[in-house]
Amino acid sequence: MEANRISNFLGETSNKFHHDLFTVSIVDYHERVSEDWHYHENIHLSSILVGGNRESRKDDEIIVEPGRVMTYREGEIHRNRNTVHPSKNLNIELSTDFFNDEFNFSNFELSHTSYLSILKIYHELQINDIYTSHSIPQLIESFFFKNDATKVPDWIETLKILLNDRWREFIPLEDISSELGLHPVSISKGFAKHSGYTIADWMRIIKVKQAVFMVLNSSLSLTEIAYKCGLSDQSHMNRLFRHYIGFSPKKLRRIRLN
Repeated sequence: MEANRISNFLGETSNKFHHDLFTVSIVDYHERVSEDWHYHENIHLSSILVGGNRESRKDDEIIVEPGRVMTYREGEIHRNRNTVHPSKNLNIELSTDFFNDEFNFSNFELSHTSYLSILKIYHELQINDIYTSHSIPQLIESFFFKNDATKVPDWIETLKILLNDRWREFIPLEDISSELGLHPVSISKGFAKHSGYTIADWMRIIKVKQAVFMVLNSSLSLTEIAYKCGLSDQSHMNRLFRHYIGFSPKKLRRIRLN
């Protein structure tokens, strides 16, 4: 398989933020670009804000849509086809100095809020004031979720599946306790210890991520989206967006127009 090394991302770069250890760029796709196999010199993360494509790797093919954060090793060969126009990506390139003996890419793991952090970074790039240079490095660090060294109980994954399957609902802790056959206190403490989040936060984040996808990929009104995501009303959704992302659903929807 022959592949070309490219130094810049395919598409039109509309915004860029440089740091000694990383570079963040916003790349827009309004017309077809090369669909050949290629690779990038640096490790990088990429997330589609608007649009999407079909990505091929050596042994895999993935439909990439808004809401997903993709990771690439240095020199990892891939190609992207069937790009929706327009599309908008946020890319984070990491220098080799970003990693060290204690932390390297082999133990890298995306967190539950990685895509929300992507949106916060996008928001910071739009603000672009004296605080941005301090805020973006902190947001980059939020991508790196360090697992607890102790063994994770099997019920943690069972609970995550339950919450994901029933994401539109509010599930009382007593119901979760009955489902898992564990004491409510053990569930609350154990989940926070091994996931880094309270159960309530995890459930809210799932709803916000679903709402983000609908805001960017549907013509539903914001009120309709709030109800479809199991939120009490649009004001409730606005509060959650400002808390977890930093800006409102209305402002997020403008990404499609920029």
